[in-house]
Amino acid sequence: MSVLTTKESKKTKLLLIGGTGDGKSSFGNFILKKNAFVVNDSPNPETKTTTGSYGEGDRSDVFVIDTPGLQDSSEMDESELNQMISYVNEQKGVDGIILVLNYNSVEFLDNIESLIKKLYNVFPIPDFWEHVSIVWTKCFCYISEKKREKQIEIKKEEYQEQLIRLVKETTGKEKSIAFPMFFVDSQPDEDEDNSRTDKEVEEFLKWARSLTPISVVEKDLKEDTKYKKVVVEEKEEIADIIVVKDGYVKLKIEKKKRELRAEHNGKMTCTEWEVIDTKCEDKPISKNYANISKEELIGYLNKFGTKLFELIVD
Repeated sequence: MSVLTTKESKKTKLLLIGGTGDGKSSFGNFILKKNAFVVNDSPNPETKTTTGSYGEGDRSDVFVIDTPGLQDSSEMDESELNQMISYVNEQKGVDGIILVLNYNSVEFLDNIESLIKKLYNVFPIPDFWEHVSIVWTKCFCYISEKKREKQIEIKKEEYQEQLIRLVKETTGKEKSIAFPMFFVDSQPDEDEDNSRTDKEVEEFLKWARSLTPISVVEKDLKEDTKYKKVVVEEKEEIADIIVVKDGYVKLKIEKKKRELRAEHNGKMTCTEWEVIDTKCEDKPISKNYANISKEELIGYLNKFGTKLFELIVD
């Protein structure tokens, strides 16, 4: 049975957005295990343009996109926003949108709300919000576990409510989404125990790698067409488990597309999903599931879907 090479394996692309000085670039470096982005403690933004980089070692499948930091009361200007959108499109979309917030902050800034609403309009896919998480930086490793747990509980409750409000404002619907939140210290002193952050980042990457990549491409439309805007949405799904053998599983993967259509009167419709390509992939099974049978794997796939199932395979 053939084994996927690193080049052939799924790439996970993450877009980081956040305020100036909140540790967005340092978190990106921490994920990638290298100094890909310039870090500065100055209140002035160090990152001027959107740029990205792949990680090293076991993070070589992770591509982090760093964006200009937002000032306290100002929004990303039009040129920065357009450059960011162009860069993301060049990467053929992203898997996760990460709100990087300062653990010591008490407010959800209006400019971050405004930016994520703009991103929702740029990538108008039905499950947009399922690709969003919060990473809290500057959750220093010397904070006591008891105090940390209490503060985490408060933040999860408060910010979960704020994100649900944003979901309703953008979609017009009440949706029950449990937004993942992760708490890290991405710039610890060398002699400090930062094992809590290491565990948080591993959990964060499990979530990120489980996301199904979706690319969005806009069609050019003539003025006299019925639709004001048509977006082609693409995704990959596991269609079948072919065989399980010697610690590997052979999967049948279907690539699908559909059209999201916005009429001039504001009405939104979408076509049925259409299979446009199929392929087979061999993937190693996680050591925790080394002795699992094909029937059990099919049960997991049917119960949890592609996203959570991908946590079982490496």
